[in-house]
Amino acid sequence: EHGKTVKYFNGVEEFFKRINNYAAQKGILIEHYIVSSGTKEMIDGTTIANNFKNIYASSFMYDGYGKPTWPALAINYTTKTQYLYRINKGILNAWDNKLINKYIPENERRILFENMIYIGDGETDVPAMKLLKTNGGTSIAVYDEKKDTAKTLLEQNRVNYIAKADYADGSEIDTIIKSTIDRISLNLINGKLQTFNKENTSSTNIKKPNNQVKDKQYYLSVLKTTGFKLKDTDKTNKIYLKKYSWDDHGYQTSFYIWNNGNYIGVAKIAKLSQNKNEHTADLMEDSFDKLDDSFISVIRFKKDEIDEDTKEALRFLLNDIGSTSEYDNNEIVKKSLKRN
Repeated sequence: EHGKTVKYFNGVEEFFKRINNYAAQKGILIEHYIVSSGTKEMIDGTTIANNFKNIYASSFMYDGYGKPTWPALAINYTTKTQYLYRINKGILNAWDNKLINKYIPENERRILFENMIYIGDGETDVPAMKLLKTNGGTSIAVYDEKKDTAKTLLEQNRVNYIAKADYADGSEIDTIIKSTIDRISLNLINGKLQTFNKENTSSTNIKKPNNQVKDKQYYLSVLKTTGFKLKDTDKTNKIYLKKYSWDDHGYQTSFYIWNNGNYIGVAKIAKLSQNKNEHTADLMEDSFDKLDDSFISVIRFKKDEIDEDTKEALRFLLNDIGSTSEYDNNEIVKKSLKRN
């Protein structure tokens, strides 16, 4: 009964159907879960409970008269991480400790961490948010009015994003989640487009970056449309920079990176003279051997996806400035390339 009296943040009740429909358009089935230190019985009584595939929360044992007699399950900030692993491995109960500790290869797990989004609003969520972020997932710290705590989590690199707890269509958190779904969708498409085995991209095929311009070992192309299409995937070390329309305070610098059909990371590329409201892709050649010195970039590679030689080569080819502070006072660097 108490669950029915819960008041929601703006947009919560409409959020699930809208996000489910958006994901379905991208070929993704969304599942919603709750991992909470709160009382399961109360959450079960809310009007949104039927939107969740499973609710992991603290609960009680009851006697024959329905009176609570003893805690049956207690979830706190340290045990929340266990339930992420249960979701990861497809274990929907909260009691099977043997199965949760069983080794399951990453590629056989039901939901990869990198395909998860965790939304948290309190200190008990911090370990779970950090775990997910470290493993390639997306963690979002939400706040009501004061954002000091959430901002601190972002500064400490414990979460990917912070956003006001407004779930209405077009809100900040709505935009973040849809953009994350876009990324996950592209990753899944990429998995279907892989045309090379690992031996095709082994380090024996990779030239050191200082030699690559002369040898033209790498082939770089820019995809400037929002559609998904790859050409010339038969070329070894074919690098695609796929335009991604993310806006950083007016600057649009984001690209997805593919190597031989494999999604390997994200690059933010800027031209030093670039204006707001124009995408870097529109300032670049369709294909090139190396960016000229009027462009700079910051690259974030997907964990363990490519070898160090390829990473080194791409940093050279795209003029990566991630390890230098030389351009830190440049507005587009502060507001986009190295934006926290």
